[in-house]
Amino acid sequence: MIDIVDSRHGARLLLEDSYATYPHSNGFVGGGSGLVLGIAGGRPRLVRVDPAGPAADPVEVVSAEEFRRASDGVDAPSWSPTAPTTPVPWFDVALETDVLVTCWGNQLLLTDDLERAGGLRPLYRPETGWVLHELMSISADGSAAYVSESDGVEWTLRRVDVGGGGSEPIVRLPWHANHVHPVPADESWLLFSHEGPAATVPDRMWAIDERHASAAGPVFDQLAFSDTAGTPVSVGHERGMFHEPGAVVVAYGESPTGPRGLVQTFLDGRPPRLVSAGDRDWHCGISRDGRQMVVDTSGPWEAPGRGWADAGRASSIVLVDAESGARRELARTGFIGHPYHPHPSFTPDGTAVLFNHVEFDELGEPVARGAALVPVSPSHE
Repeated sequence: MIDIVDSRHGARLLLEDSYATYPHSNGFVGGGSGLVLGIAGGRPRLVRVDPAGPAADPVEVVSAEEFRRASDGVDAPSWSPTAPTTPVPWFDVALETDVLVTCWGNQLLLTDDLERAGGLRPLYRPETGWVLHELMSISADGSAAYVSESDGVEWTLRRVDVGGGGSEPIVRLPWHANHVHPVPADESWLLFSHEGPAATVPDRMWAIDERHASAAGPVFDQLAFSDTAGTPVSVGHERGMFHEPGAVVVAYGESPTGPRGLVQTFLDGRPPRLVSAGDRDWHCGISRDGRQMVVDTSGPWEAPGRGWADAGRASSIVLVDAESGARRELARTGFIGHPYHPHPSFTPDGTAVLFNHVEFDELGEPVARGAALVPVSPSHE
């Protein structure tokens, strides 16, 4: 067992060299009895672990050879801490049916057997000249998957029928659109992002109501939310909510204007609400009952300054009360390049937070990494 930095509240590593999937995706299966993790370092693969049990040999659910076949038999470059920009497979598991989708080899791939490897099959490949974005999503019932793709000029959001493999475009856009995912509280709504530098994108959060496809549009007025006339707040890393239609999103510390911190947005016309002020918030998540939220930070949460100023490579995992905005640090970790941003998210029952953990030696070199869990309630309570 590798000690977690600042383990006062019982954070523990689940599996060395593992990583949790992107925070607006789901990796839990069986209602939380299992958890799918990626393995970074060497050839990519996906495994299943028991999040409640001791660290043990994981069950492989997508083998390295399956990913190799998806790349037409060519081994992709291997991720390592010295090559942190090398891609790894992200994935999403349907909330109700344990069907998993992932993107690799410019294909959308699927498996509905998470008990063992060998079930991965191709679901969708874009036309020649088009490239899939690495993040995808799947509906709660596992019937539809969502991808974004680009030909270098235009971006298209596409729905893929999981049963039949057919697909149809949802919306075409002249700018980089990604992070598409259905809002769990009402999956007729799809969230997606206008990607780009946060300080120069004034309309980051978009949504489309699939019942009225022409209604795609921005859903967070960053100018109206700003406390400085004419200057939009810089936001990002939105995550659809489970208990009502909307999302949580971070107003970054590096934003040229405030308010900064964790923000709750709504799809019923209500204005966004600053839940909790913070000058270093980075990624965010929300519990399924909507009562608790979580952020990671760029630098320790109590450090002076904001954004990336004097951030170093430390990050706090911070619990936020959704009603009062009160904050409490759950754990402290480090970070390197993707997939090892902390990326916190709640377990299905809301009793713990999953995050990616990195430790450094005295010289600042990463010496340990892996997905970790920390209880929401302190161990001494």
